[in-house]
Amino acid sequence: MPSEAQARITINKMLEEAGWRFLPDAQGRRENIICEHRVTRRVFSPSQDLGKDFENAPNGFIDYLLLNTDQRPVAVVEAKRENIDPLTGKEQARSYAENLGVSHIFLSNGLVHYYWNLRQGNPVKVSRFLPLDQLGRAAE
Repeated sequence: MPSEAQARITINKMLEEAGWRFLPDAQGRRENIICEHRVTRRVFSPSQDLGKDFENAPNGFIDYLLLNTDQRPVAVVEAKRENIDPLTGKEQARSYAENLGVSHIFLSNGLVHYYWNLRQGNPVKVSRFLPLDQLGRAAE
């Protein structure tokens, strides 16, 4: 059975193709992706059983948090296994986004991808992740 980690390989490449960075680039621009960002500020016990791919983490981890040029959160990316419809993560991602005060969400299983602006309705299927400059005013 495909794992979420396998889906993330594809998601990682697609994020980079859209200009998102896991590491600083040659022009000196800082990374703008944080992986497995903790949702709450509660103390986390490293001995806690998280299951595979952080699927059972209490209160969750945001799979990917995308940052603007001021290093403020602008979008959440919720990843699912390839054999799971990414829309199953819709409410989970909404909770993360609302907790952080962002309105942009991407839902993906590595094969099917959705973009969702919480201020403009329901998720829409997309073929790629949007770059920072296409996320609108919230990204500034």
